[in-house]
Amino acid sequence: MKAMQDGENPISPTEGAGRGGRIRISWTRRGLILAGLGCALFLVGMWRVDGVMAAMGLSVAVLFVVAWIFGRMNLSGLALTYRGPGRVESGKGFPARLELTNVARAFDGFWIDFRMSVCAERFLSGRSHWIAGKGTAGIGERVVLRKRGLAMSHKGRLGSTFPLGLMTFTRELVIGAEIGVLPHPVIPRELYLSGYLLDGSPFGGSRHFGGIGEWKGLRERRGGDGLRRIAWAASLRSEAAGGAMLVREDEPPGSQAEGCMVVFHSYGGDGDLIRPDRFEKALGLMYGTLAALIGWGMPVRWVADFDGWRENEVRTRRQLAASRESFMMAQRARGTEAHNLISAFGKAADHECVVVISDMPRAAWEGFVPRSAIPPVLVDIATYDVSSRKGGRP
Repeated sequence: MKAMQDGENPISPTEGAGRGGRIRISWTRRGLILAGLGCALFLVGMWRVDGVMAAMGLSVAVLFVVAWIFGRMNLSGLALTYRGPGRVESGKGFPARLELTNVARAFDGFWIDFRMSVCAERFLSGRSHWIAGKGTAGIGERVVLRKRGLAMSHKGRLGSTFPLGLMTFTRELVIGAEIGVLPHPVIPRELYLSGYLLDGSPFGGSRHFGGIGEWKGLRERRGGDGLRRIAWAASLRSEAAGGAMLVREDEPPGSQAEGCMVVFHSYGGDGDLIRPDRFEKALGLMYGTLAALIGWGMPVRWVADFDGWRENEVRTRRQLAASRESFMMAQRARGTEAHNLISAFGKAADHECVVVISDMPRAAWEGFVPRSAIPPVLVDIATYDVSSRKGGRP
């Protein structure tokens, strides 16, 4: 991809520059042929006492010295700068820009290839045929990263065959830029199949959390009632008589939860196959669950074995973002045992609905989930082996 010259200067929350690096030199095919020809001319001239032929061989050597000097000068004083977001979502594209800057020198640069390895997963690369002194050239691409994690530095590389294509000059750079890849959120279908929708709206403002049961009558509409619950025919008759708008009132099947406790674990018993890809999917389900519950107005606590079974409270978007940040560097727990899981379930209060997420199949651990008045939501990772649709339910 050819580089774009000056004229664009996007504002970005993350910017990292790379300079320094030792210049390495290797021969090109053209250089090897010319070097061999020069050596042959010099040796034949000396053997035949032919000054002209020997001088031609020496002139080739001088040509290589000049190319060596100008080639090194061509790559000196150059820097690479990355501009892009500091936090990105796994599997979701984001704009990134790599800039080549001719830093504080009068000597122009020619035929320069430059590239950057973004989180050791994707390359940004471009070419500048000419860059003026103190000038800038750059390329912009839409990058997709799939490996969750955090990288503080990235490898950069400059390369050129200037001036005559006899030698290849390369320079390795380290570009300091913080880029964190966060898990992609997926809302578990079990939240929907269990009837935990709020008035038919997945992001309603009500704190009421429970299954939708049989219709038991009408009442006046109050704040927080969804539009789907309005009984329009009865409301029109009520307003015609001077009354208020009416909504249908449902009888929930079971107790109502005032909060949720999300438990994440990697316990699978003896002989269960460990699949790293399922851990990544389970983290996405974990964040999707927290985001959905907070959107529904539910206070949430979560505990996880990869976090040392610490209790984390999530009530606000800021706390949700902090939890997602901790998921970025999460590593699968290897020593989870049955008593750890039972102890975690014991932390749930009577008024909380327990949501269980694991990277192991449900059949391996569902026997440890205690019975309660509020039915628990058990997420089976085995049903998510097929890639889910972007941004929604799988």
